[in-house]
Amino acid sequence: MFRRHQGLRPTPSLLSARRLLPALSLLRALSLALTLLAVPALAQQPPVSIVRGTILAVEGRDLTLDTKDGATKVALADTTVLTGVNKITLADIKPDAYVGVVSVPAPDGLDHAVSIHVFPPDQRGAGEGSRPWDRPGSTMTNAAVAQEVTAKDGEMLTLKYGSGEKKVLVTPETSLVRFEPGATTAELKPGVKVMAFTNAPAEGERQVRRLLVVRGDFIPAL
Repeated sequence: MFRRHQGLRPTPSLLSARRLLPALSLLRALSLALTLLAVPALAQQPPVSIVRGTILAVEGRDLTLDTKDGATKVALADTTVLTGVNKITLADIKPDAYVGVVSVPAPDGLDHAVSIHVFPPDQRGAGEGSRPWDRPGSTMTNAAVAQEVTAKDGEMLTLKYGSGEKKVLVTPETSLVRFEPGATTAELKPGVKVMAFTNAPAEGERQVRRLLVVRGDFIPAL
């Protein structure tokens, strides 16, 4: 038989450690569960390819575009979002407007805005932050306009996103547009300029997730 030893009691520190063990085990389990949930979510984000061009032909849901790489076919899907792109002026960009800015560093040491697009109100916060864009040396910054100051060669905009900030110079060469929801397939005709966000070419047929439809005879530098 096992003998019970008298006078040996667990110390307070030992009791505290025993009480913490279930809590620590639960935290580890929750951490593992969150990690397992996050992995499929990340895996479900397929790569995006951007196709810029002018519509050559429309056949049902298939568009043939004249691009820098020649004739390229893309296909619309039931879930494709069509957005109109309208030309605006700098006066149309109000303080606190939520914008997307493509900029490049210039020899004068400033970041020059190549293009600015104003998001509709319901897309405020979309893609907030600054990241490399698909043009050499460029960045895309989605942020709110915090300040506008007249500079020597244009207007200096201060963009704020989260805890970050970026200043860009708007020059007469900067492309200025507004994204307008509600574009329709009736607008897709030969000669219309578009920008298609599609799946990567290696995945087979280019399915369009989002299509920007330029309204008017101009070429936005998006």
